[in-house]
Amino acid sequence: MKFVHPNILYFLLLLIIPIIIHLFNFRPYKRIYFSSLQFIKKIDKETSTTKKLRHYLILASRLLAFAFLIIAFAQPYKPTSQQNSDFGNIIPIYLDNSFSMSAKGNNGDLLNQAKSTIHRLVEEFPIEQRYMLVTNAMSGDEYKIISRAELEDKLENISLSPLSKPLLSPLESIHEYFTSNSIEGNHHYFVISDLQERNLINKGNIDTTAFFSFIQIRPQSTKNLYIDSVWFDQPFRKANTNNILYIRVQNTGDSKLENIELSLNINGNNRQTLADIEAMGSTIISMNYTDKTPGIKEGYVEVIDPNIYFDNRYYFSYEVKTENNIIIINGDNSHPYPSLVYKGDDYYSVQQISVQQIKIEELNRANLIVLNSIDKISSGLIPQLNQLVNKGISVLIIPSSQPDISSYNELMTTFKLPLFKNIASQEIRVGKINIQNHFFDGMFDEKINKLRMPPLKNYISSTNYTNANYMSLIDYENNLPMLVQNATNKKVFALYTPIDPNFNDFGKSALFSSVLLRIGEVSQSTSQLSLVIGSEDNFILNTKFQAEKAVILKKGDFEFIPEMSMNSEGIMSISVRNMENNGQIEDGIYTVRNNEKELGKLAMNFNRVESDMKYVDESDLQNYLSSIHILNYETKAIKDLNDIQQMPLKKPNEYWRILLILALAFFLAEMSLIKFWKI
Repeated sequence: MKFVHPNILYFLLLLIIPIIIHLFNFRPYKRIYFSSLQFIKKIDKETSTTKKLRHYLILASRLLAFAFLIIAFAQPYKPTSQQNSDFGNIIPIYLDNSFSMSAKGNNGDLLNQAKSTIHRLVEEFPIEQRYMLVTNAMSGDEYKIISRAELEDKLENISLSPLSKPLLSPLESIHEYFTSNSIEGNHHYFVISDLQERNLINKGNIDTTAFFSFIQIRPQSTKNLYIDSVWFDQPFRKANTNNILYIRVQNTGDSKLENIELSLNINGNNRQTLADIEAMGSTIISMNYTDKTPGIKEGYVEVIDPNIYFDNRYYFSYEVKTENNIIIINGDNSHPYPSLVYKGDDYYSVQQISVQQIKIEELNRANLIVLNSIDKISSGLIPQLNQLVNKGISVLIIPSSQPDISSYNELMTTFKLPLFKNIASQEIRVGKINIQNHFFDGMFDEKINKLRMPPLKNYISSTNYTNANYMSLIDYENNLPMLVQNATNKKVFALYTPIDPNFNDFGKSALFSSVLLRIGEVSQSTSQLSLVIGSEDNFILNTKFQAEKAVILKKGDFEFIPEMSMNSEGIMSISVRNMENNGQIEDGIYTVRNNEKELGKLAMNFNRVESDMKYVDESDLQNYLSSIHILNYETKAIKDLNDIQQMPLKKPNEYWRILLILALAFFLAEMSLIKFWKI
């Protein structure tokens, strides 16, 4: 026999009070004189026995009534065999509060059903049982031994989290806590989760001797529709130019969805479209619009469907700039073709300087630097160009008709491009344009098998080497490269032909103009459309800021200081790694600020991994548990509140109701004795 409130039993000591009252009769006596005591003795003899019996019965009734009442408030019970095993041990509970737990069940969302399940579970144990409640946050304050009341208060404050954890991760963490704090016992773990397939991993140091109860909270439907990603057809945005935004929508259901509404919002301006989404796959939808004004744009795409509860909105941000700065460094025998190409478009601001008049501060303001027919590349210019490239500035190398092979190869080696071999004095044609490369997106309407243009009279032959790292964009018919792009940062381009009209007419061709315009377009420094919270990506700060002042991310009233990183060239960037551990973080568009100055906009989205809802069935779960050597377990699937109420709990044998009835009965007995037994 055990008591829920054993301290109340001390009130039994107060039963001495009615005993004292009954043993000592404190009523005053009145003296009456009789002429003879014979009558009095007769009466006293007849009633003394009855009086004593009545007093003892009243005393017993009163004592028993108060005793049963006190014991009832102490709540005696007899534990079941399972409770005898669990009581005295800490019961660890893992509650999965990832985004997938926002899916709808038959009675509200899965997270609330999971909370109701825990409330139901703790009824199995005595009120003084101790617990540990761990969620996906796995923060330090969760590893505490708490009472039932503290557990119930904590449940009320648990909300959905962007964190997604493998199933064994919290169980391993709890086991490590018990081990490091020398907490021993036959622990009974409870796992309440929707149990998605992706969370089942086979690595983890868990307590295989413990008993585990895996309770799966099942959603009403396993179908989901979510936006996976968005991107533009071009890497740049210009005012009054048509934009094509591509949206990839994933359908995890087994049926095709038709006429699904998608909404595009750019700075408060909405545009809608309808789309059919293929079953068990993805569909790419395109939406066209035009930015009328320059500046930073805030946008999001949203799936309008009442059955979608998370990942139905995808945020992005970009900047529409007014101009693109081009600096052309001309050699002594340069030709005007590059400047003529860029000056034909008002979007480009072109500045031409001589190779003898280079100023590094001017080059820092450029988006693209064109080395136009320079005979010899100075050794001092090469490291400066490398620093500029690392800062995000693009470089186009157009060789001279009389190049210094040694200096050019030093430049090519720096950027890991093919080396110059010699000037080949023979006619050659353009053989292949690698239009599958994103560089050519939108430049050609259909596949080009062979480009028809006059042959080149001369070209620069090249040779490869071990550390070369480049992509060939255009090849000669002998498979040697004509135009290449650095593969590391994609910021350096090199032509392997001069544009001297005495050499060939390539500088006057439409292909030359198209290539230069595309290089100018991709050289525009652009920030990422969006970053995934918790990924390894960084948001590069292309603008100057005060390093002694903190960079702040702000959305509405919420702001925080993000983790910053710096590359070898001193370029600062914002890291979103581990940002999901911030309990207040939300997806959306954040303003990047430094010393009250706005540096840009950063769009952040949560990882879409939770959206692909694939759940394990009981047989798969059993196979998985066997593979990780968990042998002592039970499984239960919960679909609605009825399943929760019908959970087979082994409740203790409680006696407080019986004791209250007995207390009431003896109070009534005492009252009856006093009222109806007159002497």
